[in-house]
Amino acid sequence: MYHAIVKRQYQRAWKSMNAHDYRAIIDQFAPRFRMTFIGDTTLGGTRTTRESMAAWFERLFRLFPDASFEMREVAVDGPPWRTRVAGLFTLRATVGGQPYENVFTQFVTLRYGKIAWYEVYEDSLRFARLCERIAPEIPEALAAPIVDEPVASGV
Repeated sequence: MYHAIVKRQYQRAWKSMNAHDYRAIIDQFAPRFRMTFIGDTTLGGTRTTRESMAAWFERLFRLFPDASFEMREVAVDGPPWRTRVAGLFTLRATVGGQPYENVFTQFVTLRYGKIAWYEVYEDSLRFARLCERIAPEIPEALAAPIVDEPVASGV
């Protein structure tokens, strides 16, 4: 029963993402968390504060103003004090007048229902090529990542 509740909560969070309501996601972070987007790109790096997460989400939606996320698979495991969630997604958007699609996975650890840790893995080469193509119109596509000082994961 607990895993079904977590799965519904996760699905609701991604409905919020499709509505570009990233505040609903930030509200689910534990007081101490670590979010890493793997890859040496403008979205890459690690964040540990709500402020940097808000800036990261704002950048994400500037790069993908019509982004939609299709949840293809989700798996939940573990007890309430260390619940693990894995999701497989497809991102679709129109960028620079052309369709863009990328697949990514997200791994999350929840502690009593709050996000303590998550990492995102995507086809970073596809994303980097997109950033190079759109940089003349959107210079932020090649901006340095939004990152915080490293902290121990504690997860």
